Amino acid sequence: MPIPDDGDSGFVGPGMPGPDMGGAGDAFSAFFGLAVVLVIAGAVFSVVVAARKRRILRDAGIDPFTVDAAIAAKVLRSDLLAPSTPAAQVAPSIEKRLAELDDLRARGVISEDEHREARAAVLKG
Repeated sequence: MPIPDDGDSGFVGPGMPGPDMGGAGDAFSAFFGLAVVLVIAGAVFSVVVAARKRRILRDAGIDPFTVDAAIAAKVLRSDLLAPSTPAAQVAPSIEKRLAELDDLRARGVISEDEHREARAAVLKG
C-alpha cells in the first residue's frame, strides 16, 4: 500500500523540533538565535580588542607579533632570575676579614707578624 504524500518531503525524527512540537520549536529557535548572536558579538569584541592592542603596541614601538618573546627574553635576562650563591659560599667582605684578623691577633691566636702578612694578603685581594 503506498504512503500518501502530503507535500512534506523532510524527515522529522522524535525529539527534533518540527511542525508537531509547537512551543518547543519556537523556544529552540529563540535559543539558537541568541547563541548565534552571542557568538558573533564575541568574535567582533575579540577583533576590536586585538586591533586596539596592536595599535597600542605599534605606537610604543613594539612589534605586536613578537611581544611575548621580547617579554620572555627580558625576564630571562633580569637579575631576579640569576642563580644566587648560597650564603655559606659568599666571600666575606674585606672589612669582615680584617676584623677577624684583628680579633685573632687580640686573642693571641696569631702573632703580630702573621697578622701583618695576612692583612697585606687580604688588602692585596
